[in-house]
Amino acid sequence: MRILVHCTLPFSLAHGGQQIQIEQTIAALRSIGLDVEPLRWWDDRQTGDIIHYFGRMPADQIELAHQKGIRVVMAELLTATGSRSRRALWLQRIISRTLERIAPRFVHAFHWKAYRRADACVALTSWEAQLMQYLFDAPAERMHVVPNGVEVSCSPFLAHFV
Repeated sequence: MRILVHCTLPFSLAHGGQQIQIEQTIAALRSIGLDVEPLRWWDDRQTGDIIHYFGRMPADQIELAHQKGIRVVMAELLTATGSRSRRALWLQRIISRTLERIAPRFVHAFHWKAYRRADACVALTSWEAQLMQYLFDAPAERMHVVPNGVEVSCSPFLAHFV
């Protein structure tokens, strides 16, 4: 099984949390015998079984991956979102639901549908998992809490893919 790791934020521009999470996730996946490599966007001959996307993958790219038989695991950090008040979260949910109904072309750029289209969503905390479900309608059965994103050997979501 080959896992292709992708992130749109170059490490050279922002050292820190996400870089460390990605590097540790790659190391953990390799430690349990999985073949992991960066997604080479320029290489049309690269093959893989899963794209592990760090961030919010554009929903149309998820569809393209599915057309090629590639499953998608999406891991987005929702630290700032999780710090908002319950009232602010409720307001965000109401506004996003309304916009999806009345201006679907406008909200397409936010890629909220990515949570519904990904084969699995990884959250660092149960609170982030709840936010993904509450705000973006991520299906509960596709949600997986993996503390720090690196403890994959104990992650039940891998059983769905291996």
